[in-house]
Amino acid sequence: MYQAISTATPAMPVIFPSSWTRPVILPLRSVKTFKPLACLKLKGEKRMSGFHETEHKVRDYELDQFGVVNNAVYANYCQHGRHEFMESIGINCDEVARSGEALAISEFSIKFRAPLRSGFRFVVKTRISGVSVARIYFEQFILKLPDQELILEAHGTGVWLDNNYRPARVPSYIRSNFVHFQRQEVAVHS
Repeated sequence: MYQAISTATPAMPVIFPSSWTRPVILPLRSVKTFKPLACLKLKGEKRMSGFHETEHKVRDYELDQFGVVNNAVYANYCQHGRHEFMESIGINCDEVARSGEALAISEFSIKFRAPLRSGFRFVVKTRISGVSVARIYFEQFILKLPDQELILEAHGTGVWLDNNYRPARVPSYIRSNFVHFQRQEVAVHS
């Protein structure tokens, strides 16, 4: 399979291991109820709980010379999924930007499982897997419709930045939106 890794500081050559390990974080759910990827079932059950979903269709200009979606386009799909997720829990990315603060993606890794081709319909599934003082951790999956074939897995880290683009604490109102969303998901899927 393919593995693409991007960092916010491309000037320094950095080698990452092929398996992604999440740093120590403060989970949004208690240890008893939060199990990473426990809700992902690819054989049999076709539903993943706790994820925000956005549907898309592959456009011709997103293809490479081999007739499949260019690898760089998948990062755009994931970015769109993160923005839609943030909006769905009441966080307007434009308002955050106008305030002078930002949520910058500092790490993003993609594990490719299968290609998408022109006209294919797919869903981007996004969720917050954890929050630390200044970071927000995302898990994302792209699945082809209608059979829910896994296309890619992605893990990202967003860093909250202040007006001077220095890491800062995730504001309490942002953190409370994540916690509220997580509690709703626990209540719905309990």
